[in-house]
Amino acid sequence: MLTVSFYNKNEISDKMLKFAVIVAKYDGKWIFCRHKERDTWEIPGGHRENDEAILDTAKRELYEETGAVVYDIKPVSVYGVAKDGNTTFGMLFFAEVKSFGTLPLEFEIGEILVSDSLPDKLTYPEIQPYLYERVQGWLNVQSGAGELWDVYDRNRKLTGRIHRRGEPMNKGDYHLVVQVWIVNSDDEYLLSQRSPNKGFPLKWEPTGGSAVAGEDSLTSALREVKEELGIDLNPANGKLYKSFFRDAPNWENPDFLDVWMFRHDCPIEDVTLQEGETCDAIWASPETVKKMRDSGSLVPISYLDDFINVTYDRL
Repeated sequence: MLTVSFYNKNEISDKMLKFAVIVAKYDGKWIFCRHKERDTWEIPGGHRENDEAILDTAKRELYEETGAVVYDIKPVSVYGVAKDGNTTFGMLFFAEVKSFGTLPLEFEIGEILVSDSLPDKLTYPEIQPYLYERVQGWLNVQSGAGELWDVYDRNRKLTGRIHRRGEPMNKGDYHLVVQVWIVNSDDEYLLSQRSPNKGFPLKWEPTGGSAVAGEDSLTSALREVKEELGIDLNPANGKLYKSFFRDAPNWENPDFLDVWMFRHDCPIEDVTLQEGETCDAIWASPETVKKMRDSGSLVPISYLDDFINVTYDRL
């Protein structure tokens, strides 16, 4: 069985990096490629050649496997794939492709696919979904780079230090994240759609985000809803559903996630969307939310079934 772990770029020596993998987008969609001898899809990437800089590996593989000629590319993190006690390391990159040339016929790729999401038939299903989700988390952090967070220790005690969003967190450091479920009198949930520039683009979710320095959990929840949906919630109408501890190695920035529930009624027309964060909003029944989860149009929410089962007892 394979396991995938992630590391900050300075944790693993450069000489240990054997692969470069590039999660890439073009015109808001994700780019995948198919080997000429396979019927499965994969994220562009490949082996590092002797005396080749890992960034040059990424650029070469991106061209050879997609034909991309104009693009912006950035390193995301080091990843490790462990099997039978041995770990192989590579560098994960993100690229925003501006234009393609002709797909080089002399290499092994037969065609490329531009898709809204990860294809069902993957060449490396034990690895590729983790790399794809890692980049989604990284994009989320980059979209608000410069924002300041309070730093907590593992026991959720404030350390007195501040962290700048967009930079790697130190081992043992955590920040606070909130997620806010709004429920109306018809027992429907208010969901917003993520803007195309964010991680998990155009997927639906309850409102939420990172607490900024100086905020407690409730204050952060109220602010996020006001900023992203233009709604003023009454604090008396909300309760904390549950707190989750989300740790490394597979989490972009380890955090404490507080999930809030609020009763609130308003026409969907009264929702004011925040440019660059949200692009649509709907009221959805519990059954609809589950169907959205099953179809892949909802962001991953591990606690969803339990949450829906207990919602009405808590509010």
